Amino acid sequence: MLAPYLILLFLFGILPLIMAIFNVPSKSPSNPNGGWKVFSIVLHDFRLVPAAEHVLGFMAIFVPLMIFFVVAMSLMLDVNSAPWKKYVRLAYIVPACVSGSVAVLLWYVLLEPTLSPFKSVMHWLGITQASQIWKTQNLTFILAFMAFFALAGQWILIQFGSLQSISTEILEAARVDGCSQFQMAMRIKLPLIRKYVIYMGVLVFAGGLQIFVEPQLLNTSIYAGIANQWSFDQLSYSLAFQNGNFGEASALSLMLLVPSLIGALLVIFKTDMFEDVTLKSPKKLAKEARKREAAKA
Repeated sequence: MLAPYLILLFLFGILPLIMAIFNVPSKSPSNPNGGWKVFSIVLHDFRLVPAAEHVLGFMAIFVPLMIFFVVAMSLMLDVNSAPWKKYVRLAYIVPACVSGSVAVLLWYVLLEPTLSPFKSVMHWLGITQASQIWKTQNLTFILAFMAFFALAGQWILIQFGSLQSISTEILEAARVDGCSQFQMAMRIKLPLIRKYVIYMGVLVFAGGLQIFVEPQLLNTSIYAGIANQWSFDQLSYSLAFQNGNFGEASALSLMLLVPSLIGALLVIFKTDMFEDVTLKSPKKLAKEARKREAAKA
């Protein structure tokens, strides 16, 4: 059962990583003699700092918004056991069906003063031209909300599923002790799904760090030049396929791997997400029960 995953991991994870490492010291126009100084060249690239500012600003909005909103909505969804709750869950998953490329077109229409269904409101606010909205300095907010609405729904359902794993005995005991719904959410449910929230945070962080499709489509298909090398992945793409500097592109990719790897290691060693669970045999359980009864006597 593990073999298919290991094969895919090697073909599309480990092998590309090895190829990138060997490709880093290769000769390029900016590194004619080759060598590992390519990392220094990438760090001194004038496009790196603006890309870092864009991506970090995007993540400063996107990641906290995702975590707080998703956790809050999943907790509220878990409060009521009404029969129509399944239809609410369906409504959350629908936006997740919108891919990055479709989301760009959708948001273009929503924010285009001549096409938007909210054009009357936009005109009332004095927004009559698309150029008033679609500016490079506004992309941090636009892309953050674009990514949020595309991904929040599926994460709400995932966290709602994690809440279903909480023992009903624990919840009943909290109710008997007079715990309100808010206290139960904050003091019982949230601590018990902490590892899932951390795991979500790591994946959202890694995904945000690799944003590419949305700014690239905006830059090439809608408003030329609005997001030119706006993100790290766009810069890597430009280095490799426009400048022919595959060594620099590989170096930048490896540099981006580090924070994602650190986040993954934190999840593994600082939470019990991957903790092994050992099932006890009936004989051992019976023996432990007899010891507890003897201790009480």
